[in-house]
Amino acid sequence: MNDVPRKLQTFLDELALVLPADFAAPVRAIDTNSAGGGAGSGDLPVRRYWSVLTAGGGRLVEPLAGLAPHFRWVQNPNYVASPPDPGFLQNYGYVVLAGPGGLVESADLALGFLVLGPNTHYPTHRHPAVEVYVVGAGTAEWRKGGDPWRLEPPGRIIRHETMMPHATRTLAQPLLAIYLWRGDLKTHARITGH
Repeated sequence: MNDVPRKLQTFLDELALVLPADFAAPVRAIDTNSAGGGAGSGDLPVRRYWSVLTAGGGRLVEPLAGLAPHFRWVQNPNYVASPPDPGFLQNYGYVVLAGPGGLVESADLALGFLVLGPNTHYPTHRHPAVEVYVVGAGTAEWRKGGDPWRLEPPGRIIRHETMMPHATRTLAQPLLAIYLWRGDLKTHARITGH
């Protein structure tokens, strides 16, 4: 039996409750009935942190854990072509849940989650899509533009407007951050600084 639609709907229902209205509405509109139930692929080294990140559970992390066999782990092709540092690709990856290449296709919204390993610097980057992150597990430092670094705990919502330069760096623990993009879903982020 394919229980992916039910598990994905549970996650989306919980997520919509914490999002700003301009992101909550398209999340509620996702039709999970078409969610694929195939086995995941594209395993990446960063997946080694999955059990640590999901051990604490939580209203957003717990439903994600039930979908893990169906995840397809990927990396931004711009970063694969030119990694920002030698260890970055070992500690970075994401899964698309809805949007191009996701468990559910969507032309209006990209939704998934990012995982960064401990002590990882995700350098300043930007993209045309408007982005919202919800910190799911792990505490990390986040920076927008020239603002100072801010420590953001689980549950925090972080918004990046179109082409807003932003960066993230983890501390001693890995990070799981749920991301949502609206606007240009086809243009991958590009690193623009350190």
